[in-house]
Amino acid sequence: MESWGPAVTSLREITTAHVQEALDNASGVDGVFTALRSLFKALKRERVVFHDPARSATFTFRVAVRRPVPSDRLVGLMDRVPTASGRVAVALTAIHALRAHTIRGTLLADLNRSKGTLGVRGASGKQTRLVYLDDFTLSLIATMLKERATRWPHSTNPHLLVTRVTAHDPEGPQMIHKAFQYFFRRLGINAEQVRIDRILDEARATADPVHLMTVFGITEDTAMDYLASAHPERFPTDPIAP
Repeated sequence: MESWGPAVTSLREITTAHVQEALDNASGVDGVFTALRSLFKALKRERVVFHDPARSATFTFRVAVRRPVPSDRLVGLMDRVPTASGRVAVALTAIHALRAHTIRGTLLADLNRSKGTLGVRGASGKQTRLVYLDDFTLSLIATMLKERATRWPHSTNPHLLVTRVTAHDPEGPQMIHKAFQYFFRRLGINAEQVRIDRILDEARATADPVHLMTVFGITEDTAMDYLASAHPERFPTDPIAP
């Protein structure tokens, strides 16, 4: 845009060719395109310019394509996890697509076994939504809680997942990230990869962004990214074209 200065004396002189050249030479073109469209739309609305030169400009819209984890790497996951808490961690990741920090921060009080729900807490520490647990995950949690009561009957740690280190810590800390990732390192896979694969699988089945947002608590933009990855044939190369 700085290159326009020597050539023009007013924004009214800017043409589509000027805008297109700016897009072709810009890094982070998505942001530049959005900024130029907004700028000239506002200028036209205020009658500062008589036409919108950005309206006819185009660029290639890049979608961050998410790749699924190969199915052979997911087969028998639970049989390869040696601990009850590890199996719960894997289930909450692979079935319900919860993030590692969300699972580590989950409290026993967030679990309602009679209703089959698990409260999910946001950055503020308050519950933001409920996850409806399947019977398989509930059975894994029941087994884990029985084991916990046997191994650490006097533990006062309020978190759903504990380790032998945190179970009797009077401050009741959550499981450290390294301990959580240990479950997945034994499987030779990353927890975030498993989470992404779960959402991508749901996106292939539904193609409904609202459904993805409701089930997984993701934003609209993130839901659309997953749908674009799952159904590339439904998305044009330039969905913001005029």
